[in-house]
Order: sequence, then structure tokens, then C-alpha cells
Amino acid sequence: MKHLFALALFALPLLGSSQLPNGSVAPDFSITDIDGVEHHLYSYLDSGYAVIIDFSATWCGPCWNYHTSGVFEDIYEAHGPDGTNEVRILFIESDDSTTDADLHGTGTSTWGDWTAGVDYPIADNGGNIFDLYNNAYYPTIYTVCPNRILQQTGQATAAAHIGYFQSGDCAPASTPNDVSLLEYLGPNRTCPETPTPLSIKVMNQGTEPLTAFTITASTLFGVELLSYDWTGNLNTYEMEVVDLGEAIFPSTSLFVIEVTSEDDYEGNNSLSQTMNLSSETATSLVRVRFTTDNMPGDNRWSITDDSGAEVAGIEFGDMTENQTEYVWWVNLDNLGCYTFDVYDLIGNGGPIACDISSFNADGVNINTIFTVNNNGNWTNLTKGFLVNEINTEIGETQATEVSLYPNPSAGQLLLSGWGNSGLQTVQIFDAAGKLVHQTQRNAARGVWALDIQDFQPGFYLMHISSGDHQQTLPFIRS
Repeated sequence: MKHLFALALFALPLLGSSQLPNGSVAPDFSITDIDGVEHHLYSYLDSGYAVIIDFSATWCGPCWNYHTSGVFEDIYEAHGPDGTNEVRILFIESDDSTTDADLHGTGTSTWGDWTAGVDYPIADNGGNIFDLYNNAYYPTIYTVCPNRILQQTGQATAAAHIGYFQSGDCAPASTPNDVSLLEYLGPNRTCPETPTPLSIKVMNQGTEPLTAFTITASTLFGVELLSYDWTGNLNTYEMEVVDLGEAIFPSTSLFVIEVTSEDDYEGNNSLSQTMNLSSETATSLVRVRFTTDNMPGDNRWSITDDSGAEVAGIEFGDMTENQTEYVWWVNLDNLGCYTFDVYDLIGNGGPIACDISSFNADGVNINTIFTVNNNGNWTNLTKGFLVNEINTEIGETQATEVSLYPNPSAGQLLLSGWGNSGLQTVQIFDAAGKLVHQTQRNAARGVWALDIQDFQPGFYLMHISSGDHQQTLPFIRS
């Protein structure tokens, strides 16, 4: 037997992939096996069969160990075409660089004869299907149910595989009226007294067209949040995303979404989620500070609004200096709920420090929303907050300690104030919080002109500091 010994110890991950999560709709495909027989996934599913797909490679040690364990032979004999006729199994060799000789155990990149003693279909050159499923490693083993929903059942025992495809969750449509709640799609964080949209993905798991049903959302303690009556037309196994409406949550709590109209099977009628209620409040002007560890490229942060859209942040790799403090100023345009996330990709670069704070229009810190200061033994931390005050109205600023005018401006900004001596550090941040300009000026020189002609049109924040004295002023490059 010829093989790559190092690969015997682990399944090989493939970088850059984002695997289909459980509950996804399995992409359809057709493939011809090594005996010349064509297999069409959806044809099997439409006939009421569950389908187990084993994506493997001939050089993969864990694939070989599981393949030769006899699990799939036992399942196929008892529940395949010559047994109870409930399931089909497809083995797909998914590395197109391997050869037919490898598959039959005579090549240079194989653990043995993969066809020996196997009655279920084996197909070669399935790399395109492996990619279609966004697979990340070998072996990847799915069970696809007749309703086209997949579950990664992995290297389970025969009993575990059988238990899954015989369960109610994987059974073919058999009753006339069966609403299946597949997935919750709404947010998991909100703010006090804030209407929060709830949505779900539903499927008609019944044999008759689905034309109406009622969905109710309630807290764990039975407080009804909303009720929604759906009408439409879904044929068997058709799916639809249903927007249920908005709910106000009294506190952080578990909540349940369930079918409350008549239904022939209750096993797929409910979903439970946790809604986190954010208690921190902030103005629209926030500052993010991040002191990197020894692996700054593994760090990033983001701010997302209540629709899940990222409104500010940096990417992995934007910070390049070890043990260095970076600062961003961000103006959040709208009132409402926001979420701050901080990431440490590997989680082993040593201690970091990060905080997000809220400021008034004079640059005074009025609330530190979130602080991180530890050894980085995590990959993602998150904190919600409510912006309840917009404090960065645009206009000429002359009656404060620092004067900034004209505003808006397409050419020059004039800056003065803070006495007659000393150095002032001037930093300018764009609307996403990125530092776009930094300099120092001598306040003794009086009025100072800053050329902003090369700035892109838009909103900016100017932060002026001298020792413990600081002020933040907004302006627009018109």
C-alpha cells in the first residue's frame, strides 16, 4: 500500500472554504458512477429516499478508516434497495488529481482498493460537487432528507445514521398538512422598547398544497410577543421566508416561535432562540481604541446596525504593529440599536486591550460601553448598545473653545482657539472611523488653515487634543 503517512493522523482542512451549515438546502447534482450508472440527487429525494453522501479522497487516512469500518455496507444491506428501501448511499471521490488506479488501490496516492466489497455506488472525479457544497475537509459526510435539507452526520455509527434518516425530521412527506419551521432569520440582540423584526424560513412538509397557517411568538414564560396569519401557496417541499412582524422584548429571554394552527405533525412546529437586551446607551459619537497583541493581523472590530449591516470597522490585517494603540472615531448616523464586535482570530497572540466609548459634542467621555483587557483566549466578543442622542450636527463652530469654519467647505478649514501657546494634535477621521489625516499645530500662531481639497466629499470628525484637554468637531467636505 502506498500513501502519504502524515495524512493518516487527521482529516485535511481546506483553507478558504465556508461549508454549508446544517439545515441548508442541498444543491442538486447528477454524477455517473464507475459502472456507468447516472445518479440524480433530486430524483432520489423526490422518490422519498434519504441520501447519504460521502465526500472522500483516496489518500485520506480518516476517510479510509471509516470507509473500511463496514458502517455503510451494513446500512446499505439493511435499508438500501434490497432491504427496507429507505436510503441511497453515494461515495464520491472528490480530489480530481487522483486516478482510477488510486481508486482501485494500485496507484501512488491511495490506502487500498476502495471498491472492494462495496455494493453502493462509487463515483470518481467529483471535485465540482465537493466545491458546490463548499466542503472544507475530507471526509465530509451528509445525510440529505427527502425535503432536500442536509445534515452533516459525519463519521457516525450505523445506528446513529439510521436513527437520523428514520426520524421525523428526515421523513418524506406523508400527511396532508405539515408546516415545518426550518430556521430563525431575525436578530438575536435588541434594545429596550425597540420594535424588533422576527422572521423565519418555513417549508411545506405536507403532501397537499399549503395555503394558510398561524405562527405565534412568545417568551419562555408565556407572554405573547406577536401572532401572524400567513396565506399563500406552497407545494410540497417548497420554502418561503416569512416576516412575522415586530416584537418588543421585556428583557433578555428565551423565546419560542411555533405553529399554533391545526397541523398533522408537531415535531417540526417550533423554534427557540434567545433575545439579548442591550442595556448600554450612547451618543452618536463613539471612539474605538485597540492595543494590539503580538499578532495584530488577527485582530479586527466592527459595528453593525439593527439590520445586521456593518456601518464601521476594520478588516483582519489592517493593524500591522505589535503592542500598539490604534484609535478610531465614528459618527453613527441614526438612533437605534447597534452591536460592537471585537475579534481575535487565533486567540493566542497575548494580551490585548480594547474599548468603545461614547462622547458628547465637546469630546468628553460620557460612557464606556465595553472594555476588553485579557490574554486573548477567545475569538469573538460582542456587546450591544442603544444610540439615543445625535450630537454631531453640522455647522460653523465659533462659540466653543476651538473654532472651526467655514463648514461645510470644499477648500480650506480655519481652526483657532485654546489659548496662545502649546502644541495641539489634530486628527481627522472619516465616517467609517478611519484616520485620514494627522498633524500638530502651534496654538500661538492663531488661526490655522487646513487644506481639505484632496479629501473625498463626505462627513468627517476633527479631534483636537493637548495634554488632557480635547475636543471633537464634525465637518463636511462638500
